[in-house]
Amino acid sequence: MSNLAARRDEDSDDGSEETRYAEPSVRRVPNYEISERAFVLKQPNVEIDKDQVVQSILEIIKNEEMAPYYKYLCEEYLPSGTLQLDQALYSELARKNEEKVTSLKEKLAISTGAKIDIMFTITRLGFFFNDQFFVMEKLDQINVMIEKGGDWERRNRFKTYKGIHCLATRDFKEAANLLVDSLATFTSVELTSYENIATYASVAGLFTLERTELKSKVIDSPELLLLMNTNSALQSISSLTISLYTSDYPSFFPYLLETHQNVLLPCKYLSAHSDFFVREMRRKVYAQLLDSYKTLSLNSMAGAFGVSVDFLDNDLGKFIPNKQLNCVIDRVNGIVETNRPDNKNAQYHLLIKQGDGLLTKLQKYGAAVRLTGSDRVA
Repeated sequence: MSNLAARRDEDSDDGSEETRYAEPSVRRVPNYEISERAFVLKQPNVEIDKDQVVQSILEIIKNEEMAPYYKYLCEEYLPSGTLQLDQALYSELARKNEEKVTSLKEKLAISTGAKIDIMFTITRLGFFFNDQFFVMEKLDQINVMIEKGGDWERRNRFKTYKGIHCLATRDFKEAANLLVDSLATFTSVELTSYENIATYASVAGLFTLERTELKSKVIDSPELLLLMNTNSALQSISSLTISLYTSDYPSFFPYLLETHQNVLLPCKYLSAHSDFFVREMRRKVYAQLLDSYKTLSLNSMAGAFGVSVDFLDNDLGKFIPNKQLNCVIDRVNGIVETNRPDNKNAQYHLLIKQGDGLLTKLQKYGAAVRLTGSDRVA
């Protein structure tokens, strides 16, 4: 049984989704949910109940006494008129903030572990405002502290934080390694939900993992299968993943559009990379189909994906000139011809390069040995 499954069994009496994954020693500060709601409120292409989202934001602001963030939303972040600043409310929240800061300064006494936890809290401020340069700087500091004495729990928490940072900065390969590995040990509910981590891991995994790894680490992941029916975003990315793995090409583009709308655009970490992700997934699925054929007619290929020949011709033309697809289009005969790289030739040149490197090292070693020997004789 995985750590996650064991944690679920232990907490099953509570009934609350949040407490199943909660870590009592870490508070959800700042509350990531309000940041995500504010982000969605700013997106013109995402369909939402605007009044309901605004009301939920105000409720969190009041409950958690978020005076500076309240002012920031009203005056800087949200479009003009979306949220009006209530000066009386702001003044009251600011007063409570000052009292809390004064109280904390009087009580401050910190162990090594507590220092790391405080750095995690500061880092979450960077995630809250999606300032990834700030996040990167703080994660580097946390990494140094953890290497000097971080426990297992804090190392796992760091892995999740770093994985989301890599996702937000388009390092999907590292994000996949970290987030897929975090699924069984996730406790960072103060940063995001477990459903979100599962979705992020699926996105990064689909983008970077090879076919065999994709099946073992994503499609057949017990943690992901357990959550499949609980989250619409996870359902969308999972359907896209399965359609690619099973070569269900007619379903691929519809699921790709669904993923773009349900997963990428509403996510503050993925929205900026949504077009890039869609483009690369089209390239990936084209390469997978073409890898099975020496030649393939444009009509057959377009029919396989359920798109027009003109669309396919134009889309392939975006990838062929820069060698992102190893093929050429014969428009006279209406076919696509694959031209796979000569692997044997590439392996030969790699062998020559490695051999030259080895000879250079041996020559340096021989010279060092002779020099040492002459010194001894002298």
